[in-house]
Amino acid sequence: MNGAKAMISKKMMNAEQIEKNAHLFSCPVCEAELKLIDKSRLVCTENHSFDLSRQGYANLTTGGHLTKYDKALFEARKTIIDSGFFNPVLDSITNLISTQLEDKPEAAIIDAGCGEGSHLSTILRELKKNVTGVGIDLSKEGILAAAKDHPGHIWVVADLANCPFADEQFDVILNILSPANYAEFSRLLKPDGLFVKVVPENDYLKELRAVFYDETEREQDSDPTARVAEHFSAVKTERITYQFPLDQELLAKLIRMTPLTWGASEEKVNEALRIGIPSITIDFTIIIATRRNEGTFEC
Repeated sequence: MNGAKAMISKKMMNAEQIEKNAHLFSCPVCEAELKLIDKSRLVCTENHSFDLSRQGYANLTTGGHLTKYDKALFEARKTIIDSGFFNPVLDSITNLISTQLEDKPEAAIIDAGCGEGSHLSTILRELKKNVTGVGIDLSKEGILAAAKDHPGHIWVVADLANCPFADEQFDVILNILSPANYAEFSRLLKPDGLFVKVVPENDYLKELRAVFYDETEREQDSDPTARVAEHFSAVKTERITYQFPLDQELLAKLIRMTPLTWGASEEKVNEALRIGIPSITIDFTIIIATRRNEGTFEC
């Protein structure tokens, strides 16, 4: 019974946030306004309807989507995040956002590609302001975990190519180690809003790559900072590099979590666990930008 009450409570906490912030949404089918009816379904003026789940998240995708991100991966990711693995980069992002929002009595933040919601929840917990948090991801498993573990925010299964939100609704857009849709992000961001993207740098998890790959150099992706500059202005970057200690349990979770090891043989995985990696290199660049042609970046 207690479990059922907790589930109902979490659903109501999440549903109340959706109801309070229905103005953020637009129908993914027709772009009309959405309203929450009976704390159980989002309905637009054209009568397209989307039921809330038992956990209080909304699925606003318009077709079937398959992802490689399953329940086990998100459980591994949560363990890694809870260990403090990402704390320096999350602290830096939180400081950026706090400065950006210091003159605003209230604000809305969206984490595009939020996974199981731990990054967004950690940042919101540290912000001492009236901030609405929205997390979206194409993985239903990730959003399910977010709604259960981090109630009181808005969690939505959504496609970055068709974000179910109205224009210029967000003060901050986060895009942490996730694919991006810059045209949609530009549409969603307020004219004075802040865009923050985190990308891995050359030395990220280099100890793991040394075990799982024969080559010493990894193929370079297209320049993400240049891509951001095509759509946003006042682009700045901040690089964060540090070592993080790993015990055997965390190493196993990290191997399960990172795409670097997907498709690796059991032999390679066992080799990495047998050798052990006492510490791992964390190497990120934070890309910080504003809406194109809208003022200057001050932070």
